[in-house]
Amino acid sequence: MERIIEEQRVTPIVEAYDVAVIGGGIAGVAAALAAARNGAKTCLIDKETCLGGLATLGLVVVYLPLCDGMGNQVIGGIAEELMKNSVRYGPGQIPPCWRTDGNPERRKKQRYRLRFNAASFMISLEELLVENGVDLMYDCRFCGVYRRGRQIEAVILETKEGRIGVECGSVVDATGDADVCWMAGERTETYERNIRTAWYFSYNQEEVKLHQLTDSMYQIQAGQPLYRGIGIKEAARHNYDGRQMIKEHVKETNLSAEKKVYPFLIPACTEFLMTRRLKSSFELDVSHERYWFPDTVAMAGDWRKKGPVYCIPLSSLTATKSGNLISAGRCISTTNQMWDITRVIPVCAVTGEAAGTAAAILVKQKKASFSELNVELLQNTIRDQGGILKPDLTKKGEKRF
Repeated sequence: MERIIEEQRVTPIVEAYDVAVIGGGIAGVAAALAAARNGAKTCLIDKETCLGGLATLGLVVVYLPLCDGMGNQVIGGIAEELMKNSVRYGPGQIPPCWRTDGNPERRKKQRYRLRFNAASFMISLEELLVENGVDLMYDCRFCGVYRRGRQIEAVILETKEGRIGVECGSVVDATGDADVCWMAGERTETYERNIRTAWYFSYNQEEVKLHQLTDSMYQIQAGQPLYRGIGIKEAARHNYDGRQMIKEHVKETNLSAEKKVYPFLIPACTEFLMTRRLKSSFELDVSHERYWFPDTVAMAGDWRKKGPVYCIPLSSLTATKSGNLISAGRCISTTNQMWDITRVIPVCAVTGEAAGTAAAILVKQKKASFSELNVELLQNTIRDQGGILKPDLTKKGEKRF
């Protein structure tokens, strides 16, 4: 049998929202929070039953830097709020030098980052969204869009109660996998060289310890297992191989450990680093270091090294075929090299805030496309929210897009 022809079905619209955010990771949380605070009736839709994505379910419990490594904070707003929220119920703390009364000279030596507890962060994220009036829709699998012309008028979900539709004025793709963009017919790019990754916690009857198991993605060895970011079998293979990686690590550890070690907590989601991203009219690249774009809506440093600063333009977030579709997080439009910089927690949060703010303004002003937005208004709104947009941190005298 090659295919199944289904009977025509009628999908009920269960509710209407100004902004529908698809994906409950850090990018989705930031987008939903920003949209709601800007007056939009907002829902957040996620296939899981808790928030945080890789940061919580994937146990990637390091909130990477909000600074450039040279003492300059380049990410603020909701991204900084979420960092502080991650340790609201402990453990963990903001580096003393990055507090209000902190030593500015010390900031040049210690980056603005911290480690958090996944369970505490899950609880605090959920509280934050509920307190701000975001409707949460858990255990919902996004499966399509209903589009008329260049407008997505509804998103289609599979739920325990069957297939439903949610009407929306604008859509934020925060899936991490560009699922909405792909379903809407946008150009996308799939990453073919994911590596084994298995962050987990062990317990030796005295302490709980984090282990950041991963193969190298920068120096791939012959015979090293690699995974395509999209595909049911690929996800199953990656999860199985990661758990075997944990099992072998525990076995090796017990050969020399004084007390027997057990796996205590393992990832509850697939830990692909990169899967599928939007290919929009503009792709941000590492060569754009410290370039100021006229439509800059976010800034970020490079978590891997000190120095680089990147401005992120609205054009790298917005779709081309659907006027009211915008992306956030690791599925924004970049090149492969830049993807490794933009896939991490702080960049997901800062692009999420930009996308959610833009989505709310789009609906409020009754615009048909993000290309019609008043960029200066959007930038000023982001600044008013505590976001950092500083042209003076870019290279003076060099070409600015």
